[in-house]
Amino acid sequence: MLTDKYSRTVDYLRISITDRCNLRCIYCMPPEGVVAKAASEILSFEEIIKIVRAATAIGVSKIKITGGEPLARKGCPELLQSLINLPNIKDVSLTTNGVLLKKYIKELKNAGLKRMNISLDTLDAQKFRRITGSGELADVLGGIDAAGEAGFCVKLNVVIMKGINDNEIMEFIRFACEKKLIIRFIELMPMVDKRILSRDFYMSCEEVKDSLRSLGSLKSVSARPFGNGPAQYFKIEDLSLVVGFISPISCKFCSGCNRIRLTSTGMLMPCLASNDGFDLKVPLRQNKEEELAALITETILAKPSEHNFGRVFSRQYLMSQIGG
Repeated sequence: MLTDKYSRTVDYLRISITDRCNLRCIYCMPPEGVVAKAASEILSFEEIIKIVRAATAIGVSKIKITGGEPLARKGCPELLQSLINLPNIKDVSLTTNGVLLKKYIKELKNAGLKRMNISLDTLDAQKFRRITGSGELADVLGGIDAAGEAGFCVKLNVVIMKGINDNEIMEFIRFACEKKLIIRFIELMPMVDKRILSRDFYMSCEEVKDSLRSLGSLKSVSARPFGNGPAQYFKIEDLSLVVGFISPISCKFCSGCNRIRLTSTGMLMPCLASNDGFDLKVPLRQNKEEELAALITETILAKPSEHNFGRVFSRQYLMSQIGG
């Protein structure tokens, strides 16, 4: 098991398998989208599996498949099955916007997937189109229902934005209770530009907690049963509901960070806020396995002590490209 220079054990690899997405969420991608990479620049599934094998030799045992929208890439369920079947892999999960989920739910179940995160920032159809730029809320709701019926453990991710969806907090709580979901509120991060990241839109998780206390006291519970990430989890008194909070701005969780991130073009990033990474594609395509393993180790050792997010932040990679 490899630790970084701050004695953090790194055992979790998040993999973006595509830079493309069928939505244009305002905090993730500019309205015009991004210039799609040529197919030759995108890692093949065979190359992703080679990287995962090299990473498991160093101690990585947990994988998250993300995008862009991972289900927009043909063969995503087959990749998941291949990763689930690899030796030394303890957990594989998926993050999706849910639009295509109902279509692929049987294939995902047959692949052996058990857990997924679904992103949804509003329960209002008109507001959904405003936030995502396209798409239909009904498709996501259908995907959530299909995942529940198939027995998946579902975590619902809600990016909370003041003046946009903060008036839906209680509605989301009722929805999560009804659907038996784990719900997580996420602070807005500076991943696109300063327009949506102004002080007017940012809302801390502490503010969300304050509003939830009207339902009962919040009791802290162990995060271990609920996944591998930085969320803090609570139960609301008298409600059979687990609520998570991801607070990258108001309460940095970097001291416990256990992850590195692979972009769809083969850049291995030590941090979500990193502007530079390590290019695995060259040694990968030259079959230099020792160099590949050395770069993975170098990435882990390059992890900063903490991220440097601010409310205005110049970025080389968008959230859709790095797989947040």
